[in-house]
Amino acid sequence: MKTRARYLLSLITIACLIIGFTLAYFLTRQPAKTTSTENNTPVSTVVVPEKITLKLPGASPIDARVEDYSLPSSLWVVVNKDYPLSDQQYIPADLTRITTVPTRPDKTSDERSMRQIVLPSLESMFTDAKTAGFDLMIGSGFRSYTTQAMYFNNYVKASGEAAANLYSAKPGQSEHQTGLSLDIALTTKECYLDTCFGTTTAGKWLAEHSIDYGFILRYPSDKTAVTKYQYEPWHFRYVGTDLAKALHDSKLTLDEAYPYLQTTLEELRNQKKI
Repeated sequence: MKTRARYLLSLITIACLIIGFTLAYFLTRQPAKTTSTENNTPVSTVVVPEKITLKLPGASPIDARVEDYSLPSSLWVVVNKDYPLSDQQYIPADLTRITTVPTRPDKTSDERSMRQIVLPSLESMFTDAKTAGFDLMIGSGFRSYTTQAMYFNNYVKASGEAAANLYSAKPGQSEHQTGLSLDIALTTKECYLDTCFGTTTAGKWLAEHSIDYGFILRYPSDKTAVTKYQYEPWHFRYVGTDLAKALHDSKLTLDEAYPYLQTTLEELRNQKKI
C-alpha cells in the first residue's frame, strides 16, 4: 500500500509541475499592457512635430512655406540693398514668356517674361482690372543681371549714382531678377513709371486689390526710409495671397518682415524640414 501511495503522489507531483510550466509559458507569451492614463486612454509615444507658422505683428499666423527663404527661387526671398541675391547670375528655372496679358512691345523677350508660378494670379488680376475698366500692361518683368546693370549704368550717367540709387537697384540687388516682380502701367502710358500713377483710378485699384491676387505694392510712399527706394506705385511683387494679406494686416514691408521670416526659417531647419 505504501508503494502505491508513493506512486500516486509522484504522479500528482509530476502533473502539478507540467501544469505549472504550461501556465508559466503562456503567461510569458502575453503582450505587455499599454501604459494608460487615469481614464484608460493609451499614451502615445509618437512625437507630433509642431506646426510651423509665420507670425507677423497685427496679423493672423499663416502656414510657413517649407523652403529656404535665402534662395533666389523662394517665393518669400527678400532682395534689397542689404540682402542681394545669393546667386548673382540667377535665372529662374520656370521663366516663361508672358502671352496672356499685354506687355510693352518694345521690351526685350526677357523683360516680357516672369516665373510660371506667377502667371495664373497675374492673368486673374489683369482680367478683373479690365472688368473694372482698366487696360493694363506690363512695362517690365524679369531682368537679368546684365540687363539690370545696363539700366543702372545709364541712370548713373544721366543723373549721378546718388540719385540713381534712389530709383534703381544695382545689379544683383533687383527683385526683377527673381522673376517675381513687375512694373505695371496703363496701355495709354499715362503716368508711365511716374509717381502720379498712384493717383490714377487704375493705380488706386491695384493698391487696394493686388493682395487678393498675391501681389504687394513693394515700395509704398510712407516707407521710403525702410525700403531705401522712392515711392513706386507701379512696382508690384508676388509673394502669394497668404503672405500678401499678412503683410497688409501688419502694415509691414517685406523688408520689415525679414526678421520674422528668418525666425520661421530657423524653426524649419530645427525640425529638419529643409
